[in-house]
Amino acid sequence: MRGAILVLLYLASFSLIGALAWHGRGYYALPLVERPRHPLHWELKPGGELGRLYGIAGLTTMAVMLVYSVRKRAPVLRRAGSLAGWLDFHIWCGIVGPLWILLHSALKVGGLIAIAFWSMIAVALSGVLGRFLYAQLPRTSAGDELSLQEARRLDAELAARLERELGVSPRELAELVGEPGEAQLRSLTGALVSLALEPLRFRRRLARFRRAHRAAPRAALVRIARVARDRALLQRRLGLWQRLHELFHYWHVAHKPFALLMYLFAAVHVAVAWATGYALGGR
Repeated sequence: MRGAILVLLYLASFSLIGALAWHGRGYYALPLVERPRHPLHWELKPGGELGRLYGIAGLTTMAVMLVYSVRKRAPVLRRAGSLAGWLDFHIWCGIVGPLWILLHSALKVGGLIAIAFWSMIAVALSGVLGRFLYAQLPRTSAGDELSLQEARRLDAELAARLERELGVSPRELAELVGEPGEAQLRSLTGALVSLALEPLRFRRRLARFRRAHRAAPRAALVRIARVARDRALLQRRLGLWQRLHELFHYWHVAHKPFALLMYLFAAVHVAVAWATGYALGGR
């Protein structure tokens, strides 16, 4: 359900921003020296009627993005939705915010705002990578990270459930879960690619399993598929436990300075715009 809402949110956001960009396509295609003569100039320039609204939308979106950090650290907000859901919203803000700012800049980024803009792009791109790494660390349904001991216990419970409750033999379990190749185990890049491709590989293994058990009840096959998929991913994440935590640490080291730069130069840009009266527009 959460995934469907997220997809709709992205589709609606991209559709709206795409329609607004299409509306100003003639203006945005012109060189800077020719833009003042275009009929949409006073509407779409950064200080124009729509241009200011684009900037406000972008700045608001990037500010709302900080709520995730508050949710993560404030004990009183632990019941305010899952951490994974808040992270998805955080990333949506980090992707959509730069698009609003790009419209605000009238597709011409330069000067001081260029530092804020490219810091924002770096934050967005690193955020997508961070979301992938976050998803690889075993967690509870509430989004809290499991310890190594808890993750191993969960792995044993999933294996026991497949064998005892769902009647999957050890040989069938090994075929369903699969094993990463030797090269993937040696190479961090190969292991991360293997993790990303695991859902597709699992579908192939599951299709073979279903063909071999055509007479099995559909409800039982659905339960087996769900538990076996969880265990297949968990097995690979356990194999990368230490390296994933190291990567996540280095990601934080890179992500935070870009975020600080982005907010710092955005604040300077807004202050200069107000001080010079540019933020008020006018002809």
